[in-house]
Amino acid sequence: MASWTSRYRSGEHVAVWNEISAHGAAGVPENLREDAEEVAFETMHRVATNLDVLVDRLSSANYAFASPDTARQSPTTTDLEAIAKAETVIGPLPLSVRACLTIVGSVDLCGDGGSLLPHVRYHTPLHESCDVGPDPLVLHSGQMLWDQLSSVVGDLDLGCACTDPGEEEPCAFHASGFNFSIAPDRAAKENFSGGDQYVNLPAAHPDPQLECEWAPISLLGYLRLSLAWGGFPGYSIRPADVPPPPFLTKLSSQLLEF
Repeated sequence: MASWTSRYRSGEHVAVWNEISAHGAAGVPENLREDAEEVAFETMHRVATNLDVLVDRLSSANYAFASPDTARQSPTTTDLEAIAKAETVIGPLPLSVRACLTIVGSVDLCGDGGSLLPHVRYHTPLHESCDVGPDPLVLHSGQMLWDQLSSVVGDLDLGCACTDPGEEEPCAFHASGFNFSIAPDRAAKENFSGGDQYVNLPAAHPDPQLECEWAPISLLGYLRLSLAWGGFPGYSIRPADVPPPPFLTKLSSQLLEF
């Protein structure tokens, strides 16, 4: 039988990921892990390419990024080192999460859409009341993973609190894991007080569920939905009487399938 990688590259993107994800909470068996990792890396290379295209298209249209200097950043050496350090505490990250952090890096499409994306606003209020939350795509970095983990476990240079014989209770991480905030939630992306979109770690599932305001959706599923809507997946659940901005079609056209 052909490998997952060769089948994925031949266009069986959804079928291959369905088979990988079918291993569920037990994770991919060791004899198949290298093949599955290669698929995850190939997938996120495609996602990264698509994000570069999106940011370029938004920039060309004079989209007002909330943080233009960090709208798109490939992983740095510091990020990769942070991911490796985090895995010494957490264990191996889920395939889609690890590939996203090590290949895609970070992205922040928050901003003000003006007339092209009138519902997207970070600094400017809507001109009229409308129940639309475009949910601009945001992905946090490997360094953010380490920073969040350290805030839960404590000063890891001193060792986890669990290693102290005087401690009667396990640290918060070893008691219940921790929620890695991959991104802020929709409210926070509109510059209001909000929460997070997160994955609970540790987890062995190849493509774990992203906890957010949506119906249950995996990280990869969320990325597919995001790219299908030009980086603004909240438009997929807009009220029926609100038409999507025509600019979304230009944003999402001719992107790589993954």
